[in-house]
Amino acid sequence: MATSFFEGFNRNVSIIALGRVLRSFYFGFVAFILPLYLKHIGFSVVQIGLYALVATVASSVLVLLSGFLGDLISRKKTYIAMSSLSFFLFLILLTTTDHAIVFLSSIFGMTFSAMGGGAGGGPVAPLMTAMVAESVERNRTNVYSRLTSLATIAAVAGAAFSSVVSSVVPDYYHLLFLVAMVLNAVSILFSLFLTERRDRVEKATRQDIIPRKSGRNILFISLSGAFGSVGLGMVIPLISLWFKMESLSTPEISVIFDISYIAAAVLVNFSPYFERRIGMINSVVLFRILGSVLLVFIPFLPAMGAAAIYILRTGFYQMALPIRQNFSMTVFAAEERSRGSSLTGLSRRLPYGFATTAGSVLLASGMYLALFLTAGTVSLLDPILYYLFFHGRERRGAVSDAAAAPQQ
Repeated sequence: MATSFFEGFNRNVSIIALGRVLRSFYFGFVAFILPLYLKHIGFSVVQIGLYALVATVASSVLVLLSGFLGDLISRKKTYIAMSSLSFFLFLILLTTTDHAIVFLSSIFGMTFSAMGGGAGGGPVAPLMTAMVAESVERNRTNVYSRLTSLATIAAVAGAAFSSVVSSVVPDYYHLLFLVAMVLNAVSILFSLFLTERRDRVEKATRQDIIPRKSGRNILFISLSGAFGSVGLGMVIPLISLWFKMESLSTPEISVIFDISYIAAAVLVNFSPYFERRIGMINSVVLFRILGSVLLVFIPFLPAMGAAAIYILRTGFYQMALPIRQNFSMTVFAAEERSRGSSLTGLSRRLPYGFATTAGSVLLASGMYLALFLTAGTVSLLDPILYYLFFHGRERRGAVSDAAAAPQQ
């Protein structure tokens, strides 16, 4: 069982997995603790929404930069640089409560995208996805699923850890930020041991800066993903605040996130099975439809019922992630994978940030029904467009626009 679970894990993938596990542990609580902390030190709901907007815009710039630098210079060096940014965010949160300085911490790109969000991860995401694709030639969906599962289990542990800490430590915010800063530093140290194929880097530097071979597929994935992020961005970054308004305590909210991570960790391991049975595109469409439609039911239920729906839709939404990652790496030319991932990530982050600002206004105004109905309806356009763009691609072998692009 253990051997099959880690099948395809070579040295590079194992280092990437370890770094992702450490980051996911602290992100398992930072994703929902950060907006609560901002509220705790006096930020209004609208100001929190503006913080999320700036953070998302900054993350968009960083993810674009990381993808291009990764392909054209070095994925390893860029990965280390981008991983280091969170350290400075936590340093600010630990040393001051000045609103202006804390607000400036948003430029380091830490979004409120909890598990099952739509912003596409942090600035390291396109680098990790491309490095795994470079290191693994067969059964990539299986490897991506295992990485997602390990990261989710780590997030479960992080959320559980924060639940205990917030129950017994008066100044739990600062302790949690300190733990996050230390784990971030450890993950950076391990990333120094990554290796990189110089032949790929040298070839990539001779290519056009704009990824022309994969351009059409980048455009299609970006367009569909943008709609998903507009819808989910209205709700997911602020969901902990909504649960708080429903009279749930911070430990109770932590448990909800914890269980949602467990659901995702279990269900994501079935992604390769569904990919084999019904195909890449049908699997992505099915799980993203479920992840969008279930949002609509949340405001019509009491808090515990809403929590159950949130947990379920998180699991379904995450099941599409490894399949979607594998499909993207299949239709992007090998030397354009980081740039392709960064451009599609940009198309998710910017709409996500603006949508969070709009969502914060609706949330502050008490317009819960409008908030969740709009979020579910708009995010549904993501799987619909994805199907329209790609439903025939598997029958044609899922070749990229640069069908003859050599694999490195």
